[in-house]
Formats: sequence, structure tokens, C-alpha cells
Amino acid sequence: MKIMVIAAFLFLFSKASFAVGTAQLFEIEYVRVDRSGMGYVRFKNNLVGERPSCIQAGYEATLSFNTSEDGGKAILSVVLSAQASGKKVYARGTGACTGYGVMEQWGYGYIK
Repeated sequence: MKIMVIAAFLFLFSKASFAVGTAQLFEIEYVRVDRSGMGYVRFKNNLVGERPSCIQAGYEATLSFNTSEDGGKAILSVVLSAQASGKKVYARGTGACTGYGVMEQWGYGYIK
């Protein structure tokens, strides 16, 4: 009995920890950056995979980033380069909605 409870807990916990959205070689619809340094990329398709519960309606195709950080500047460079060249982007979220609070934050990605 004890083993079943532990196994169930681990299954549920591990499933929640893998709730991330993925852009599987999607085209970029637009990129937005605010004066605060926060920004996001909207893809032409909704992200796939199990999404975190913090995602609000209308943000199913977006990943956020912060240009006040070095990683955010790199993300902005990647998405603008992809958009300008018409190339597709692979990106995965972090599973958290830090930043704007209504959309998933960018974890990692690349241009294909």
C-alpha cells in the first residue's frame, strides 16, 4: 500500500514537472518587446504538449522573455533573425509563467 501511494505521488509530480509548451519548428507571427524589457514571441501555431495551468486564453502560441537579462537578449536576436529570414524556430518553455504571469517563459530554442 505504501509503495502504491509513493508511486502515484511520483507519477503525478513528475507529470506536472514536464508540463511545458513546445514550438516544433514553427514560423513566427510577431515579436513584441515592452519598455520594461519584457517581451514575447507569438508563433503561427499553438504550442504543443501539456501546458502549465498558468497559461491564460489567448496566449497558447506565445513564449515570454526578458531583454534585461543576457538570455533574453539572445532570445530576441534568435526570434528576430528567424522572422527576418523566414526560418522556423524550435523552442521549449520552462513550465512557469514568470514575467507576464499569463504566458509561459522561454526555456531554450534554436533556428532551423
